Amino acid sequence: MISFQQKILNLIKYFRRQRPLFSNSERTTVCGADSMLTALQLSMAEVNKQHHGDFAVSLSDVMETWKYLLHDKLGLSYENMEEPENYADFKKAYQTFLASSNMLDIIDIYQKCCALALVPEDESYLLFLCGKQMCLNY
Repeated sequence: MISFQQKILNLIKYFRRQRPLFSNSERTTVCGADSMLTALQLSMAEVNKQHHGDFAVSLSDVMETWKYLLHDKLGLSYENMEEPENYADFKKAYQTFLASSNMLDIIDIYQKCCALALVPEDESYLLFLCGKQMCLNY
């Protein structure tokens, strides 16, 4: 039986060889949760600069928006969650930042794999995406 780690490595190899994620680029960076959070923070700061003239954002605002973004991207329930102010602008700036940097976040990869029927939509992959599974060793 193929290990979970090997399945993930096989998916990465598949995308590198068979399915270029960006046809106009030789390289694409896949963002884990830490890079996603950093990209979101920078995107939110840019939106705040446009709206308020201040290139700053509070950590609590970033975390609130992060939680909402994860639920949004994964199609999870929004129970007891209020959409953050300027969320649409933050999300657009986040996606623009990723695209201009030739980056995809790990959730985009997961969704592409599911769309291509390369992975089952089971709990083990969602746990991996949430950082609750083992790390990959190359």
